[in-house]
Amino acid sequence: MRNFAFAGLIVLFSITVNAQIYKWVDENGKTQYTDIPPPPGVAKEGKRLNIKSSPASGNSETSQSRNLAEERLEFDKRQQNKKEEEVKQQATAEESQKKCIDAQGQLRIYTDSPRLTVPDGAGGIAYVDDDVRQKKIDEANKAIAKFCK
Repeated sequence: MRNFAFAGLIVLFSITVNAQIYKWVDENGKTQYTDIPPPPGVAKEGKRLNIKSSPASGNSETSQSRNLAEERLEFDKRQQNKKEEEVKQQATAEESQKKCIDAQGQLRIYTDSPRLTVPDGAGGIAYVDDDVRQKKIDEANKAIAKFCK
């Protein structure tokens, strides 16, 4: 109940708070703008102004539409960049999957073949000894660890 009464008082005071601006000319001939009423000597020349709050720029609708257009362009750019990044990630994932499958196939070849042969570079074939086979198996396992996540 106490909070309700406090909230009611705040609402009541916020409604009654209304800033007034007064315009008057002092004895030196300068125009003064204040939020307090003018002194009694200039009361008949004092004028109470009703000023309503307005945006800082004079052409608010134009600037707002310009700001909205700029925000929309930035949003579109971000969306386009996001789509491009997703396409790149998908291409990278597909490439990694292909490399994974290739590495698994090579591992099967190195482990399942009893006598492994490779081209010797001169048009013939050469038999692979156990050290080279183990080296190739290790390379295939590293590739699998890298690309098969």
